[in-house]
Amino acid sequence: MKLDAFYYFWEFLAEMTSKELRARYKKTSFGFLWMIINPILQMLVIGLVFSFFVKNQVDNYFMFLFIGLLTWSFFTLSLTKCTPSIFDQRGLIKKAYFPRLVIPLAILLSNYIHYIISLGLLLIVLLFVGKFTFTSLIYLLLTQIALLIFTIGLSLFTTAINVRFRDVNFFVQALLILWFYATPIVYPLSFIPEQYRGIWYINPLTGIIQLLQHIAAQSQLPDLNGFIANLLTSFVFLLIGVFIFQRESKNFDDWI
Repeated sequence: MKLDAFYYFWEFLAEMTSKELRARYKKTSFGFLWMIINPILQMLVIGLVFSFFVKNQVDNYFMFLFIGLLTWSFFTLSLTKCTPSIFDQRGLIKKAYFPRLVIPLAILLSNYIHYIISLGLLLIVLLFVGKFTFTSLIYLLLTQIALLIFTIGLSLFTTAINVRFRDVNFFVQALLILWFYATPIVYPLSFIPEQYRGIWYINPLTGIIQLLQHIAAQSQLPDLNGFIANLLTSFVFLLIGVFIFQRESKNFDDWI
């Protein structure tokens, strides 16, 4: 019976993910390319402004900026879509019983598929110019593990508590505006005085973004101790997110 439930879960998750992928860009001309177009437009606008301030400190600044914006787009899109997802799918929830975990995970997985395709196109360019090595591959795998577990953990947490407290969705949207500037995406961490950089590493995205920028733009290799701390923090968020979601999901039917 448990084995049947396992297959049912993954089959249902695959179907929900496929539905998300089909629905997102339905009747659009560019399809998933919007996942790349948006960061490119942001890169051009932000890059033209900030390049006057950082161009002497960051080589390949536009590539540095693009990889950060691409990753940030995945993170923010996942968090903002997952947070209200249980309430948005209340009609489906009231009609049938299924693992509620599938709803946010399907959104995350569909977003990640778009992200990894966009990232793959960037890596092809890096391979072509000879700037992607085996070490880069190891770093890339580490960033993806950290990014996924942090995004999943935080998204499950906000999704669960938003069902009870609807203000959470608005809080997340406001927080992301501040979080963007507290993450070294448009500026290198070297801009921050050394005595304060430890504060920046409280942000789990700091090490992830820095390591990706190192891969894409050959920027300075980040403090690996800081990255390991970010990775451990991400695992903590995953454990908390899964625990809170599983605990709160028992009451979703009553609260929606």
